[in-house]
Amino acid sequence: MSISTKIRTSLYLLILTAVQFSYPQEFNRTDFEYISPIPKSGMNMPETNIIIRYGSAYSSIDVYSQKLLEVKGEKSGVHSGEIIFAENNRTLLFNPDFPFQLGETVTVRFLRSAKTEDDQTIPALNFSFRITEKNINEIVKPNPEKYLFTELSELSRTNNNSLSEESNNFRYSVMDDSLPADFPALEINSINNPTPGDIFYTPFAYPSFLPTYLIISDNYGMPIFYRKMNATTFDFKKLENGKLAYFTTMTNQYFLMDSSYNIIDTVYTKNGYSTDLHEIITFDNGHYFLMSYDAQQVAMDTVIVGGNPNATVIGIILQELDENKNVVFQWRSWDHFKITDATDDIDLTDSIIDYVHSNSIEIDTDGNILLSSRHLDEVTKINRQTGDIIWRWGGEHCKNNEFTFLNDPIGFSHQHDARRLENGNITLFDNGNLHSPEFSRVAEYQLDEINKYATLVWEYRNEPSTYSVAMGNARRLTNHNTFIGWGTGTDPAISEVRADGEVALHISFPDTLINYRAFKFPWKTNLFVGIPESLYFGYVPLNDSLELQLELTNNSDQQIDINSIYTRESVYRIIETLPIVLTPFGATTITVKFKPESDTDYFDDLHLRWNTEGQRIAQVIPLIGSADPNFTSVETEVGLNEFTLSQNYPNPFNPSTTIRYQLPVKSFVTIKIYDILGREVVTLVNEEKPADNYEIQFDGSRLTSGIYFYQFKAGNYSETKKMILLK
Repeated sequence: MSISTKIRTSLYLLILTAVQFSYPQEFNRTDFEYISPIPKSGMNMPETNIIIRYGSAYSSIDVYSQKLLEVKGEKSGVHSGEIIFAENNRTLLFNPDFPFQLGETVTVRFLRSAKTEDDQTIPALNFSFRITEKNINEIVKPNPEKYLFTELSELSRTNNNSLSEESNNFRYSVMDDSLPADFPALEINSINNPTPGDIFYTPFAYPSFLPTYLIISDNYGMPIFYRKMNATTFDFKKLENGKLAYFTTMTNQYFLMDSSYNIIDTVYTKNGYSTDLHEIITFDNGHYFLMSYDAQQVAMDTVIVGGNPNATVIGIILQELDENKNVVFQWRSWDHFKITDATDDIDLTDSIIDYVHSNSIEIDTDGNILLSSRHLDEVTKINRQTGDIIWRWGGEHCKNNEFTFLNDPIGFSHQHDARRLENGNITLFDNGNLHSPEFSRVAEYQLDEINKYATLVWEYRNEPSTYSVAMGNARRLTNHNTFIGWGTGTDPAISEVRADGEVALHISFPDTLINYRAFKFPWKTNLFVGIPESLYFGYVPLNDSLELQLELTNNSDQQIDINSIYTRESVYRIIETLPIVLTPFGATTITVKFKPESDTDYFDDLHLRWNTEGQRIAQVIPLIGSADPNFTSVETEVGLNEFTLSQNYPNPFNPSTTIRYQLPVKSFVTIKIYDILGREVVTLVNEEKPADNYEIQFDGSRLTSGIYFYQFKAGNYSETKKMILLK
């Protein structure tokens, strides 16, 4: 935790008002690591705070001193305010008690007496900045769609994506009588062993923007959580700290929820800026990064020929908030990007000019910032300590690209969601608005940041190519699959693809819907829970049944009525009559029955659902059962007249299981275990054996939960079976 000391400087600064100040010219600002607002910068908001970071921690004496800053506006006079030392006393913050005035110059004087914690003298500092002449952000706030959704003006209503029209065994629409009539329709077009986890998305209708739902669904598209919202929502996801977050246009804030879907906090930009919908990221130390779109009035006739003298130009603001929601870092496009940096399809003679349109923030492995800016066709690396630009990387239409593309001459265009991978590469969703012909893809690049080379190492496109005119994202999953939200355009859809391009999952929406991003996370609500977390029925003979009990516990102070259940297979059902009432902080036991209908394994999920007006909260219990006629004792197995490999038992297992096999003749036998990616885990048998029945134990205690395969080879015979380690 940062040590923050708050000091009231009112008395000291009021005394200063009786003194005639003679401010010297600006000096020593380059001796400091970071200053905000940037000295001599303009168009700062009246509510801005002041941030001064020398590079070393301030001394404990200065932390409790009242004579550190002089802050004076040429119109508003001397400002009292709150001094906070944040980030382990490395960062000095000054939060004025009242805003500065429009159009004034503010002078900040840092006194010479300050010291560092190792007793070094901090140089004196004097700098000034200017407040914007006209605050038009107050005009923008009531109508964010007009200013912030400029991507939507580019929408195309053609749909030439063939993947959603392919026939396959899993094509179906999600039908559920308990869903609201206006719930977004979706269709499962392809499902082929996708990564375990749940899908987060929040589609909305265009151009009405309503209705909109926060949705978490399983891999089969069945909602395990939804909540109908009274405003358009964006960027619904699980944060690194385990909380859920979403943005709503009603308040222009991010709301945070716990695992019981209770709203527990709000996060929003400070210093007079309205929070933007595109991004929120968090850190282990409790800090957040957000962005804002900053509308300023600019005389564009002084910038380009034919420019509008009263244009509204929209820049970008990045803010880092500490654990106490103080702004400890602020970065503005006005200080680093030129308006003319915009790609040529951005009309700089228009009355409204969105010249940057940033859409993602990523904290790089070295702690610096990767900023994706759609209307620059650029990913920019920014020094998180100083705010300086480290490098600029973009496609053929980027005006400031510093990299050479070795095998991808067109690069990317109007991209979204630039992310650094564990292998050091960068993925992004390439919307491709300026590609000819237009197409969208996910691209992975290897960057040589020293010699400034970019190599395309992987890409994925739908064929024929999907074109997503706006929005979209791509995230690499832990098993190296890539999860894609196709944004808005020719195919408002969600995909999961493997490294070889094979589709593991594809879900499509009607083209009347828009979905900004889609994510997949491991997720489980804690509002009410089941013990055990999954039910394994083992092997049950055909036409027979087995019942297991599940204890449900309510972790809240409200009554929960389980009024709906759902399974994909009819072989599973609960015995109790609905609704099942869970009293506040109470518990009850239900009985789940399994009756197999054919010789197969049944992998299913029991959805225990609490449906209320406009909302569903479901707890999902995995169910596993089998009917296997080959499962018999060794004594009653078939005679030694054929090679036989039996299903491991138990399956799933934790941590050990038994594998049985039969040899009709003397043979050289190998049994190997492989993970889901085909990598060999261990060799269990590798020797010659006489004809007989055998069994061998496999201990998976050192492995992670998941699907594994065991391969049996004897002579010319080979067979492979699947098993599940479930910890």
